[in-house]
Amino acid sequence: MSRLANRRRTAFVVALAVPALLASVSTALAAEERAAVAGARPAWATASADRGALDPAATLDDVRVYLAGKDPAGLESYARAVSDPRGPDFRHFLSAHQIADRFGPSPAQTKQVTEWLSSSGLTVTGTDPHFVAARGPVSALQKAFGTELHDFADREGNHRAPAGEVTAPASVAKAVLGVTGLEDPAKTRVEPKVKADPDPYGPPPTIYRGLPCSDYWGQKEATDRPKVDGKPVAWTPCGYGPQELRTAYGIDKTGLTGKGVTVGVLDPYGSPTIEADLAAYNTKHNFQQFRPGQLKQYVETGGSTSCYGGAPGGLYIEEALDIEAVHAMAPDADVTYIGAKDCEATSLIDAVNRAVDGHLADMINNSWGIGSEPPSDAVRQGFEQAFQRAAVSGIGIYYSSGDCGYEDPQTPCGKGDESTRKQTNYPPESPWVTAVGGTTMGLDQNGHKIAEVGWGNVRSNLTEDGTGWTPAPKDAYPSTYTGGSGGGTSIVFRQPAYQAGVVPDKQAKERPDGSTSAYRMRTVPDISADGDSSTGMLVGYTGRDKDGVARYHETKLGGTSLSSPLIVGIQALAQQAQGSPIGFANPQIYARYGSPAYQDVSDTVLSVARNDLTNPNDPDSAPLKRLYTAGVSGPLAAFGGYDRLTGVGTPSASYVSSYRR
Repeated sequence: MSRLANRRRTAFVVALAVPALLASVSTALAAEERAAVAGARPAWATASADRGALDPAATLDDVRVYLAGKDPAGLESYARAVSDPRGPDFRHFLSAHQIADRFGPSPAQTKQVTEWLSSSGLTVTGTDPHFVAARGPVSALQKAFGTELHDFADREGNHRAPAGEVTAPASVAKAVLGVTGLEDPAKTRVEPKVKADPDPYGPPPTIYRGLPCSDYWGQKEATDRPKVDGKPVAWTPCGYGPQELRTAYGIDKTGLTGKGVTVGVLDPYGSPTIEADLAAYNTKHNFQQFRPGQLKQYVETGGSTSCYGGAPGGLYIEEALDIEAVHAMAPDADVTYIGAKDCEATSLIDAVNRAVDGHLADMINNSWGIGSEPPSDAVRQGFEQAFQRAAVSGIGIYYSSGDCGYEDPQTPCGKGDESTRKQTNYPPESPWVTAVGGTTMGLDQNGHKIAEVGWGNVRSNLTEDGTGWTPAPKDAYPSTYTGGSGGGTSIVFRQPAYQAGVVPDKQAKERPDGSTSAYRMRTVPDISADGDSSTGMLVGYTGRDKDGVARYHETKLGGTSLSSPLIVGIQALAQQAQGSPIGFANPQIYARYGSPAYQDVSDTVLSVARNDLTNPNDPDSAPLKRLYTAGVSGPLAAFGGYDRLTGVGTPSASYVSSYRR
């Protein structure tokens, strides 16, 4: 597997090539051999957006040089070998100490980087096993990294970034994985899949759903609403509970509960009411309570209180969703919550590293992704190294694949995400994680599946005369596409070996813009589960009502934020059945392709009636009479075999038993 982020080239930087602002750099330093730090300049730092140099006296406080370690190629190679079911090193996992000793940075490498930064006029503020942190004036940073720092404009304002190629002395460059902090962290902030706009650290505003709703798929016909293609339409389901979801995936009769497995949930921040919320939720649904010590929390504090314009409380709902979904699938599994200090990408890298270094879980769910702009390769490299170490240590990393299909900017959700082109999401597109897509899943009164299609919704409104829907569902993409399973073909990562022979060439080579790649590329998602908010799960959390009082509430929620923890919970059962760690799951997931372990998903148009509230935080606000139609996914579609909407499909009732030895 080839990773573009690992490419390096060496260049000579002579005095004549140094920008005018760097004239103070000594002749000896300017003329020494230097090597480019691949990808440290982000893609959004374009010449047309350049608004000029930063003030040389301005100070940047959190610049990081991530350390490559003694043998980065060896780390990737061993991660591949230990995850390959056909290889001799399969499941020969290493401890954190063994990984650090074999692949981590040497004291000499750390010292080398520290001395280089200090000699450039920067103050080293800390080191850890993965990076060296520094602060200092722009002038010193430009001296250290061989390029000017400029402001670059977008519709939100100016954002700093390197104006040219970032370099390091050739004698040091082999120790450098990447450099972060030269670019504006606001452009590499992660985007949670559940959003709200609360007060800092307080409970989020309660989210309400309009009525009526059906107890199960198709139960209540919307008799006052027009038919669709001559067929009556039913009200959307009210929301599934834990027992219904266990039945839907056939795990209720397996005797497996996740006992002996530890599942990690990693999100920004941490809810102060989570334990009370979980107890109330399980009581309400007559479901198994958490035993003492079953939930552990590791939450780092002291970070930014801004998360995509919202505040920390908005992430509390995400935390509740993730943990409740995992517990629904694997009620005896231990759950470790790892809370990053904020939404910055480097904070999330820290959280992943903390989870891997401490082996805090056997598998980790992540229901967040980088925002609409692709991250710099420096950020990407920081994550990739952590993911490879996770694989070597036997930890599986899982990500929600996204909630806007191909992030098409012509769609309402693409515009809302500020996407500028069709693209796959990162980190889900990483070849070292399991990307989980979403479906629309209809259950009968006993919790059995009676309908399932790839999640991709368009929205229609009731006409003024009440006799029809506009636009007609078949004509609604892209104008009213409101969301769907994230998927597509990466333009960054080559096809990993586990996808070879499963993903058709057309999908592996068809780029997001419709052109054809010369190489087979990584495609997502890998596997799927229920994700449509119309067929979502009831989630319990503490919300702030419009009178300002915080109360326990339950709201139907979906998105691949639901799909991913459902799959992770099922994987906990599979690991229990296997009796040993699954580790990085993708090679084993694809090895089961074409077997009864999966239920294939194909698109069929399914519609439900909904009354959306004008203000979802006010239950008394006026309803909007709408129709939501699934199975309309634009450039992505679900069909027989692997597809870029649902991956290999959804787990069948025989999936977990396929791991029994």
